[in-house]
Parts: sequence; C-alpha cells; structure tokens
Amino acid sequence: MITVALEFLRPTKVMRELFVLLSLGEPQHLSQHELARKVGVSSSMANNYMKSLVGQGMVATSGHTNRTMKYAVTDKGNDRVARLMSMYSREIARLYSIAKREVEKRLQQLHAEGIKKVVLFGAAETGELVYAAARGTSIKIVGWVDNDPAKHQVRFGEILVSSPSLIETFQPDAVLIASSGEAYEIRRQLQTFPKRGIAVVTL
Repeated sequence: MITVALEFLRPTKVMRELFVLLSLGEPQHLSQHELARKVGVSSSMANNYMKSLVGQGMVATSGHTNRTMKYAVTDKGNDRVARLMSMYSREIARLYSIAKREVEKRLQQLHAEGIKKVVLFGAAETGELVYAAARGTSIKIVGWVDNDPAKHQVRFGEILVSSPSLIETFQPDAVLIASSGEAYEIRRQLQTFPKRGIAVVTL
C-alpha cells in the first residue's frame, strides 16, 4: 500500500477501497481509527468505507461495541480484492513504463551533451529505475554510491554499492543524483566535483 505522501498521484476512491480490504485481510484486529490511520483517511471516511463494504457483502462484522467489533473479508470481498489488485498492478506497470521512457530520454540527452560514463548516487527505487532505463541507452553506469553504510557492498543489478568517497575511482564523466528525497543535500555534498572535471546532474 502507498504509505507516503504523493504530489502527482493521489489515491482514488477505488484505490482506498482496495487498501481497506487489504488491511482488513491482515491477521491483526484493527479498530476503525487504526484502519483510518493505516489507509490515510479520516475516521469518518473509514467508517463510510466500512458501511459501504458491509452493505455490499464484502465485509462481515461481529461484536456489538467498538471494542468487540471485528471485521472479516468475505469470499465476495476477496474476489473484489483479486480484481482490484489486477487493475492496480496493470496501472503501476504502465506508469513504470512511462517513467522509464522519460528517464531514457534524459539519459540520451546527457549522452548527447558528452556524458558517457555515470556514477549513480542513491541506492533506492529511483536509482533502480535509472539503472534499468540506462540499459536502453548508450550511457554506461560505471558505479553506484550511497551515503548509507548499510547499503555498501549490496548488489544493485550487476554493481556493488560503494561509499561516495570512491566516486573518483570510477573515472566517471558525471555523477547522476538518483535520490528523490535528498537531492539538494547530495548536490551540496558534491559541489566541488565540477571543479575536478566531474559533472553533477539530476533527472
């Protein structure tokens, strides 16, 4: 489930419905307040979802008070989860393909500007996307670095993650910042690299 704040993609009503059903399908008992927090809606909105799902026969209830009330996803609800998960997976795959094509365009632009060899900075989802996109371009990923020591020597694709202190040993034309949350801090960290002949670029 999406548990981070999104700027461009807001969860839709049908996505919230899926998240509610998935949460109710987990072993632990959830109060409506806990369910609301987990799904990212208000308690009153969670209550509305519950009433709708119960009314449609997708969720069954037992107990008579807030403390004793328990919820269970029915067979009908599980069928709905399967259909929604199929839709959700297809759309996520399409979004990934769109993002990958846009990153490929950016990498091709960098290659046209003379950047042939790149070190990726950021061993997480954005870096994995860039790595996958680079396979369809002439850009060569020669290294991968991250500030988190726990990620050092972890293999991403065919490359072991290293410390940023080793960037120059890869002899790159540029360091590509592939971190969505810390780009500004990383750029400050690398501010002397352009003077040393290594460009610092972002997507």
